[in-house]
Amino acid sequence: MSFFSRNTVRGIAVGGALLAAMGATAAYAGGSTSTELDNGRLYFEAHNGRDIGQSSSKFFTGIKYTKTGGGAVTAQLQLHTDDIVLKGKVRTVKKGQSIKAGWSSPVSDAPDCKAVGVMRANGEWYETPWVHHLC
Repeated sequence: MSFFSRNTVRGIAVGGALLAAMGATAAYAGGSTSTELDNGRLYFEAHNGRDIGQSSSKFFTGIKYTKTGGGAVTAQLQLHTDDIVLKGKVRTVKKGQSIKAGWSSPVSDAPDCKAVGVMRANGEWYETPWVHHLC
């Protein structure tokens, strides 16, 4: 399920942060994945810049956690590759709320051309499947 529009990913490229929420999305090349959790869903999307009209020397990612049940949790969204870990702000999220983070990075930060979305919540780790073909 894609949760970024082409303009959103361009916003990440320009502003370094996720700028838009769910809404109408445009189909374009790239990868997205998600993981269903007991109390919500973790979405992750990653694209090489060439797929969104940007430089092919960068890749752009976004991660979103939507909480659908249970009590409030303190969570941090992260991007992991074989070489880097990028971390979002630690935030509290309640049922019915979402938190998001996004990054752009040089493709050299993903030497195997893959990345994964990770969430640490209340001391537990959750991750989406890896997205490949980022370079």
